[in-house]
Amino acid sequence: GARTVDDCSPARSTLAIPRRKEVRGAAFSISTGAMGCVMSTAIACLLCNNRCSIGRIVSNFAFFPPDPPSYNLEEIGDGSGRLRLRFTDPEYQTAANRLTSGAAAVGVRVEPRILDTARNERIALLHFRHPAAKATLLWSHGNAMDIGDIYFFLVQLCSQLHVDVVAYDYSGYGASTGKPSEANCYADIKAAYDYVCGCGVDPASQLVLYGQSVGSAPSLWLANRANVASVVLHTPLLSGLRVLIPPHGGCCTVAGCCSPTCVYSACDPFPNRKRIGSVRCPVLLMHGTADSTVDCSHTHGLYRRCPEHLRREPYIMLGAGHDNLVEANPQRYFAALRLFVEETCGQPQQARDRPIAPVPAMGGV
Repeated sequence: GARTVDDCSPARSTLAIPRRKEVRGAAFSISTGAMGCVMSTAIACLLCNNRCSIGRIVSNFAFFPPDPPSYNLEEIGDGSGRLRLRFTDPEYQTAANRLTSGAAAVGVRVEPRILDTARNERIALLHFRHPAAKATLLWSHGNAMDIGDIYFFLVQLCSQLHVDVVAYDYSGYGASTGKPSEANCYADIKAAYDYVCGCGVDPASQLVLYGQSVGSAPSLWLANRANVASVVLHTPLLSGLRVLIPPHGGCCTVAGCCSPTCVYSACDPFPNRKRIGSVRCPVLLMHGTADSTVDCSHTHGLYRRCPEHLRREPYIMLGAGHDNLVEANPQRYFAALRLFVEETCGQPQQARDRPIAPVPAMGGV
């Protein structure tokens, strides 16, 4: 029979987005019973050990690049300057070779690229192309993974939705140079965005920003600055410091005067809760109710802050955690994403601006 993506995958589900589990929280976490002052004091100690730089703390504690990377990029050697991806895991490389040999049946072509950023780093990018694509997803991945880890999933996504996907690695991840930081990840997505526009994609009608977990931050940063068709936020966070806060009250709450979100409010990294109110395109939020890394209440907090005429009914999966939102119900996931992409791409702005039923209450954040 015809070769499918699943036939060419390693001995694991192609739907599993990360190969490695994400580290608990965007930075670090403290037990639910901890007092707000203890958490704020701990951050103060970290500041003293990092030259009073929040940026240094974020760089050291919020990013966990896979070590070793799952892949490297090398020149083909035919004088064209073209690149090819080589997996460090032989099983993955064998699966990729089989997939390439059946490319006509799968219908997806993968083109590696290296881009220069405004912060003088060089980042790795994979452009997954489908011959029938009318929309492009710009994919910002989660924390403890690189674009090699999600290679087979993105091939499957392209094949099922008939879209192009452009996925990039943050500075310090995969084959990208430099060290990961909040500033670098914004420069990284801007370089990827410029590349997409240079490929002839009209961002206002054909580009969907897809941010997974910590990737929700660069996606919303760009959505505040560029006119894009829509945004998908997959297990997103309200902000970096709010990942520290127990979601259901207790001694340490967001409202507490000793809470890190109060003491360090002026330097809260990844401030999605502030940025989502300034988006100018439809937003789809996706989360699992059993997420113990970034609680589902973060999605509901973002939903409440999103402009009413732009927010879509969230995709909430009962029992799904942080790393298995897709695997919990693949058919439902692909159907929901396909519907959102088809609705928001290729449509005039007026057709994309419509109110949707409110999200069920899940407690305040």
